[in-house]
Amino acid sequence: MRKVMIGVLLCCLLVPLELSASKVEIGKNKEVLLDGKPFFPIMLWLQKKTSMAQQKEMGFNTYAAQGDKSSAKEYCDEAKKNGVYTILGYKKEEVDSVKEHSALLGWFYKDEPDMAGKDKAAPRIPMSESIAVYEECKKADRGHLMFLTLTTGYAKTSDANSAGNKGKDLSFYKQYAKATDFIGYDTYPIYGNNMPECLFWVADAATELDKLMEGKKPLYAWIEANGGSKWITPSKQRHPLPFEIRCEVWMAIVKGCKAIGYFTHSWVAMDQIGNPASTLKRGESKYYTQFGVPENNKQEIGKINKQITKLTGPLCSADVKDKVKTDNKNIELLVKEYDNKLYIFAVNMKRQEEKAVFAVSGLKEKTKINVDEENRDITAKDGEFEDSFKEHEVHIYIMEK
Repeated sequence: MRKVMIGVLLCCLLVPLELSASKVEIGKNKEVLLDGKPFFPIMLWLQKKTSMAQQKEMGFNTYAAQGDKSSAKEYCDEAKKNGVYTILGYKKEEVDSVKEHSALLGWFYKDEPDMAGKDKAAPRIPMSESIAVYEECKKADRGHLMFLTLTTGYAKTSDANSAGNKGKDLSFYKQYAKATDFIGYDTYPIYGNNMPECLFWVADAATELDKLMEGKKPLYAWIEANGGSKWITPSKQRHPLPFEIRCEVWMAIVKGCKAIGYFTHSWVAMDQIGNPASTLKRGESKYYTQFGVPENNKQEIGKINKQITKLTGPLCSADVKDKVKTDNKNIELLVKEYDNKLYIFAVNMKRQEEKAVFAVSGLKEKTKINVDEENRDITAKDGEFEDSFKEHEVHIYIMEK
C-alpha cells in the first residue's frame, strides 16, 4: 500500500499545473493573485522554450523573457503544455495574440534600464520612456502585470552595479514606481563580484528598494545560481555553494520579496571555472550557455523551489508583527499565521555559527515545533525555544497556534 501511495504522489507531482491566469493582480499583502488564488512566482531568466520540459522538474513555475526566436504565442503555448507561466518582453504588436492566454503572467520592458549608458549617464533608458511604455502596456492589457528589474545602482553597497553611481543624483529611482506593477533587482555577490562575504547585499538591496518604493510595490529578486561570469577571471571564479543559494533566496523573502528568480547564464566552460591551470583572461571565453548550473546546485535549487511552492499559502499571507522575538540580532525573522499554524522563517545573516532563543507570545509549555524539511522537532520551554545555526543557515519553524 505504501508503494502504491508513493507512486500516486509521484504521478501527481509530474502532472503539469492546470494554468489559470485570466486575471492577474496584486493582493492586499502585495502577493500575486491568479484568479483570486495566491501564487509565488519562481522564475528563470531568458531560456529557450525547448528547455521547459526538463527544467520544470526543478520546481520553476515562471519563465521570464524568451531565450529563443519564438513568437509570444509560440512561447506561451509551450509554457501551457508544460504547466508553467510566462513573463514576455513587451511588444505592442504581439499583445492581442496572447493577452487571453492562460499561460501569460505578465510583461516586462527593457532589462536594467537604470544602469548607465555609453555616455556613462544613468538611466540609459529615459525615465519618460519607461513610464510611457508601462502606460501603453496597461492600456493594451489590463489583465496582467508589468515587471521591471533594476540593478542595485540605488544601493549603499560596493556591488559593481552600484559603485558607478556613487556621488551621482539617484533621485530618478523613485520614479520607477510609475513604470511598473512589480519591481525587482539583481545583485550577485559571488557571480558578479567574487565576494562571498557579501551575501547580505541581497537582503540590504531589498530593504533599500522597498524604501524607495515607499512600501507600495511588491518586490522580487534575482539569485545567482552558478559561476561563469564575463566580469571575473575564470581561474579566480567559483560557483556559489548550495547553502549560499538557499540563504540568498530566503534573505530576499524574509526582507519582503513576493517572487524570486534565478540567473543561470554562463560564459565560461564548466571545467575552467575556478581552475588554477586556466589561462583564460577576464571576458575571454567564447563558451556560452543559458543554464550553466552544476549538479549539486540543481539539486539544491529544486529543494528550495519545492519548499517555497509548498509554503505558498503562508508566504502570501499577512506578516505578523511583535509575536516572535529573538535575542540574536544576526538572525532575521519573517513571521506568518496561516491555517491555524504559526510559521517562523529564520535566516542567519552571518558567515559564522550562531545560537538564538525565540520567545513566542502565547507559546504553551512542551509545544512541539517542527523544523520544516529537517526531520526534527524542538520542544518549547517557558514560552521559548532555542536553536543553533551554521553559517548562513536557514530554519523554518512550524507550530500549532
